[in-house]
Amino acid sequence: MDIPQKIFNTSIVRKDYLEWISKETSIFAYLDLTNMFHWQDVLGWRFRMEDVIKQLFSFSNIKEIKVYYGLNERDQKNSEAFHRRIKMTGAILKTKSMKFISKNINEGLFFQRRTMTLFDSGVKKKIYELMDELNKSGIIIKEPKCNFDVEMTMDILDDMEKVTGIILFSGDSDLLAPLERLKIKGKKISIVGVRGKVAGELHAVKDKYIDFGKFYTGKRIYMKSENPALSGTA
Repeated sequence: MDIPQKIFNTSIVRKDYLEWISKETSIFAYLDLTNMFHWQDVLGWRFRMEDVIKQLFSFSNIKEIKVYYGLNERDQKNSEAFHRRIKMTGAILKTKSMKFISKNINEGLFFQRRTMTLFDSGVKKKIYELMDELNKSGIIIKEPKCNFDVEMTMDILDDMEKVTGIILFSGDSDLLAPLERLKIKGKKISIVGVRGKVAGELHAVKDKYIDFGKFYTGKRIYMKSENPALSGTA
């Protein structure tokens, strides 16, 4: 027998989180998936996006959920399958193609310039020897990049008059400006995140912080080796 989501909410979710949500009559949720998938390293377990969205929709005053995640054209079949899963939940998916940025193998790949000044000559020598070996190997490093800060900012501002509050699943400080505008308009702001993954600027503007690990009621998979962001199979 399936247990209603509302029972999970009241038995697992912290009471003050439920109280905050219940006070608002019209909430929109914005989920930055790339940001969220990094939370798994802190949590030590994987979550299912369908379960996150199902839980949010179980609250009658959460009226709309927008999900932001790129399309990996190098693994298009799995990427599109993952997108379909999101769309089937009733959430609105905002997407665009991922870009793959080539990285030069130099000290900047590993450390900021200020950090390098902390090392003595012996440590620096070993770092440069490692870089020489990597360059000789012919390895080409290309990292995916698909930032949705602009799209999220535009959506938050466009939706401002439709909401009494928002729930933001992101810890990115680049979203401070639209949140400050919401604050001026008297809208309530909840930031969802995990320890060490939410910028201090967002903590300063929030009305409520929600620890994702104490909010999420869905399936947890205790495997660090596989990321659903890559395969779309979880």
